[in-house]
Amino acid sequence: MTLDRTFIRPRYPMTAIEHGKTPIRIRGKRTACKAEKWHFGKKRKHLQVVTSSLALSEASSQDASGVSRAPKRRKVHLARLEQLPVELIQEILLYSGNLDLPLASPRLASQLSGKQMQWQLTKQALSPMIHCTSTASSQELRRAERLLSCRFMTWTFFAQWLDDQAGPQLDVQPGSFASTDRHQIDQWRSLRPSADLVIPVKLLHGPWTRDKISFLRVLASNSSDNTAGLTGLASEIGHTGLIDAAREQCMEALELLRRLGIAPDQELLRNAIVDFGCQRDTVMYILRWCASEVMRCVAGGGDGGGAKDTRANVDIDFLDPVIWAWAEKARKAGDAKGEWLTKTLKRVSSVTASGDDTQEAMELSSSSSSSPRVHTCN
Repeated sequence: MTLDRTFIRPRYPMTAIEHGKTPIRIRGKRTACKAEKWHFGKKRKHLQVVTSSLALSEASSQDASGVSRAPKRRKVHLARLEQLPVELIQEILLYSGNLDLPLASPRLASQLSGKQMQWQLTKQALSPMIHCTSTASSQELRRAERLLSCRFMTWTFFAQWLDDQAGPQLDVQPGSFASTDRHQIDQWRSLRPSADLVIPVKLLHGPWTRDKISFLRVLASNSSDNTAGLTGLASEIGHTGLIDAAREQCMEALELLRRLGIAPDQELLRNAIVDFGCQRDTVMYILRWCASEVMRCVAGGGDGGGAKDTRANVDIDFLDPVIWAWAEKARKAGDAKGEWLTKTLKRVSSVTASGDDTQEAMELSSSSSSSPRVHTCN
């Protein structure tokens, strides 16, 4: 039996080409069926629930930590003193002489940090310390010491004040540090400063610079007759300055601190040899210094003969096992410092034990020491 194909229904819809028509292409989102819409709608609801729960947890954590997402600018409330005119605040500082007033707030620090104000404070605080005909009061001494400890009181600023008070430098060769320091020492002494003026602790420790050395040398020239030396916190910081000077090989700092009465100890000798590479000039100076202190203690350390020495006794062991172990290790390694240190320590130990003249016994032969080098601070 033959079937007529014109009566058979096609399986799929006929396309536009099969109908002989031009196809139309529609751009845009594809329309989904009901099943697809239901499936993705259910999934979208789940994503919305997860996102909202995360947002709630982040908001609760921010509330618990106290950190706001967009912090507001806090309004600064000024104190009554800060609301006064700048001129009036400066007059209050000059009248009270309280150098801690600029530290009360950043606003006061900015209003009271001008160079003209610093110059007036310097004149006001140091004027009672010069041309002294009588002993300065304790309040005046504390004020002068507080001024010298200020950050703006640098060597350049102090030198300008010296020129203003004692006259400018006239016969000083440019570039000569020795002549410059000598002239400024003469300027300082011509002002006849108070003998009770204490050197600020900022000048008693490293790093040692040329300006710090010059500043300390000028102020220390007024303390040359003080045999008691520094005491309290200044003595402890001065000992730290000795360690810094030995590390930096600054012979000028060692000499100045020695003049101020800072005594050497076993730690200084051990650090100079073991930790700082045993630089010959520095170690030789410290060894001579230690030997002279030991001889002083042996000669007049509390026996009651003559004037009583108020300086503290030193206890230095030239046979320190740590130092000798370092010297032996260096000698075995072929380092000439080991042989030199061994001979020097033996000689110093014998001199201090027998009581011979220290200066004569400490002279080294030309074969055991190199030409001396002068170390200056930069």
